[in-house]
Amino acid sequence: MDFTEKRLGDVAEIMAGLTGFTDKGKYRYSVVQPNSFTDTGLMNEVDVQRRSDELTDKQMLSVGDILVKRLNPSFVHVVALESVGMVASQNILVVRPGAEIDPDYLGYLLEQKDILGQVEQVTGSAAAIKAVSVKKLAGITIPVIPLLEQRKVGAIWKLSRKRKQLLNEYMTENDRLVSSLASQIISGGGNGR
Repeated sequence: MDFTEKRLGDVAEIMAGLTGFTDKGKYRYSVVQPNSFTDTGLMNEVDVQRRSDELTDKQMLSVGDILVKRLNPSFVHVVALESVGMVASQNILVVRPGAEIDPDYLGYLLEQKDILGQVEQVTGSAAAIKAVSVKKLAGITIPVIPLLEQRKVGAIWKLSRKRKQLLNEYMTENDRLVSSLASQIISGGGNGR
């Protein structure tokens, strides 16, 4: 398959999350923190914080934006409709893909160790805590394949994340069931007594 290598900064806009939130202020915003999203693509609760100034549309999250944790990024979050209008905290970088890049494909790439590993190569650092900056992220190179192929890869990645989410839910329910049955047996509610 034909592909070209391009710098991420050439095919996407990369922005730092915002600072300046307080407990007081005229404007209220839902602020996404690093612990607000999971490795399966789900958005958990977000903080509601205030500012004295109004933010622009560009500063708000849009469908297809990709959220990358600044510290130890091991998974990303692709913004869906339910997160539009929220704001990224200062501990998150926002990657806004251009027209030639599918957001889910880019999300997949940004979870690959050889892609994110370039951040370490760029910095030459071997620190235990990997900090990512806008400049470092913009400097990594990614393979750009035809858009139709990007969409296929992105769809497979999304299905894989959904499978992981369902398996996690299954394991949680399984653990609950085993615990309940064991408690019943231990407390004499089983047929063995």
